[in-house]
Formats: sequence, C-alpha cells, structure tokens
Amino acid sequence: MPTDGVCAPIAELRDRALDRCSRWFPCLADPARRSSLVLKVALVALHLVYAGILFSFDEDLIENTRRQPWYIALYLLLFVAALIQYFITAGSSPGYVLDAMKAYNEANSLFIRSPTASKHPASSKNGSLTVTVDINQSGRNSLGSSSWSKMVMEFYPLGTSIRTMTCSYCNIEQPPRAKHCHDCDKCVLQFDHHCVWLGTCIGQGNHCHFWWYIFEETALCLWTGILYITYLKTSISGAWWKDLIMILLLISLVVLFIFLLLLLLFHSYLVLTNQTTYELVRRRRIPYLRGLPENVFPFSKGVCRNLYRFCCAQSTIYDMERLPTAFEVEEKLRPYTCLDVLTCRCC
Repeated sequence: MPTDGVCAPIAELRDRALDRCSRWFPCLADPARRSSLVLKVALVALHLVYAGILFSFDEDLIENTRRQPWYIALYLLLFVAALIQYFITAGSSPGYVLDAMKAYNEANSLFIRSPTASKHPASSKNGSLTVTVDINQSGRNSLGSSSWSKMVMEFYPLGTSIRTMTCSYCNIEQPPRAKHCHDCDKCVLQFDHHCVWLGTCIGQGNHCHFWWYIFEETALCLWTGILYITYLKTSISGAWWKDLIMILLLISLVVLFIFLLLLLLFHSYLVLTNQTTYELVRRRRIPYLRGLPENVFPFSKGVCRNLYRFCCAQSTIYDMERLPTAFEVEEKLRPYTCLDVLTCRCC
C-alpha cells in the first residue's frame, strides 16, 4: 500500500506529461507514427555519430579542410543531400489506388462535360493533376468507360472476374501490379515493399526517390569509409581507445556498405526490367504472373524505355499498365537476332 501511494503521484504526473505531449505533438499519439519518428531520429543520429566522431578525432582532416575546403564541402554536401533525400522519400506518396480512383472519376466527369473531349481522348486534366491510362488493344479509351470497375477490367484478359481483382480490405478494384499494404492499410500502385526505416510503402510514386536515396547513401558510406581508413593509416599509433572506436565504426561501415550496394544493384535490376520486389519474390503466387515463363518480364518495354519511364515520368501521373496478350508474350520469348540488335529491340 505505501508503495502504491508513492507511485500514484508519479504515474499521474507521467500521464499528464503524455497528454500534454499528445496535444502539442499529435503525431506522438499514434503508435505507428511514433515508432516511425523514433526511427527517423535514430537514422539522423547515426549519420551525426559517424561524421562527428570522424571530425572530432581526425586533426589532419581539419587541417586539410583549411587547405582544400572544396573536398570537405563536397562531402558535407553529399551528407546533407542524403538526409534531405531520405525525408523527401519518407514524405512522398507511393501512389494509392484510392487516390487514382478519385482522380479518374474527376477526370472522367470533366471529360464527359468538356465539349472538346473528343480531341484529347488519351488524357484528362484537373488542375495540376494528370490522369493517364493506356489504350487497350481494340483502341478504346478507358476514360470513355462509365466506372472505375470497367476501366480496370480492360487491363486484364477477357473472362477475368471482378472478384479476383477486388481488394477484400479496401473493397475497390485493383489494377494490375497493385497490392494492399497491411502496414499502411491501403492499396498501392506498383507495390514494391513497405520500408520500415522510411515508414512508408515504396510504389509507383516514390520508387525513383527511393533509388536515388539508396544511391546517395551508398556513395556517402563509401566516402566515409575511405576517410576512416585514411585516419587509421596516419594515426594508428595514437590513443588506443580512439583507434578501437574507429575500427569498430569502420567494420560497421563496411557491413552497411555491402548491404546498401547489394540493395542498389537489386533495385537497378528491377528498374531495367520494369519489375517490383513483390513481383519478383512472389511471382508464382501472383495470379496474373503465375502462368508466364520465368524469363518473361510482362511489363518491360525495353531497357531505355524502362529507364525513361522510371526517371523522367511525372509523379502526378497514375500510369496503369495492362497485362500483355498471348501474342506479346510470344514476342518476348522470341530469341534475339542480329536484325533485332540493329533495330534496338532490347531497348
């Protein structure tokens, strides 16, 4: 009883402090957002620890900074750019199916009302938002359909049931390559994976940002490792505890660099073949990929066009791709000839 009497005021003060923090910072009230915020703070602190210890211990580096300021200026520029790219990627939308459906319905209503709609059958604009969909094989445009369901069905082979493409959680029809994310509780276009460190999904809207973030982190990790090695070569006979700290940090940097480099190469391969991590790992469980040969990438348009769509396509475009026909699959299976190389079939 005495223990409860002593702890009760402390618990009351703790509850008041938590309530006040929740009012001042609403993001701390949600456990998911709170854990995402903790991860962001931990990642920024990790960057500051590696760079801070390096500049604190390496006196030669500070001296070189005075003689060659451009070298450290470029390093700090990459350091800041990597952190900025991290927050840009974390705050960007992966492209949700629900948002695409709303944009399609608004564009469709404007398309029907507009007297010049027939002059622009491939796209419709609503302010700064552009909704673009592919034209199916028969040449009909999806914007001419009366509902989202009819438009989505045109991306699937004939005979496909609406039940097989309807999300049981969101209760909306999913276009090909979309998947429901249980962490975000939303369906994502071109779902790649849910990144815990970023606190968001990687999909059509932010996959390019994600690739650039990995690239900058890999370059930063490599450059920092080189600076650590340079310090150990020149100051290995100094204080033993400094050398021990630098060696342990260098080992962790090597592990991080290997992981980031493999991740960068893996996502570069996905970009060149127009695949996603989910499609590559779960290919045999995805209905629209299950019957295709393993060496066929159904959504690939060639290396150059895949790169162009990945790097240069506007993030405001909801680009939904239809499944290839049997004839197109046979074309992708056909081996390359000298004529195909000359005509850049692979591009």
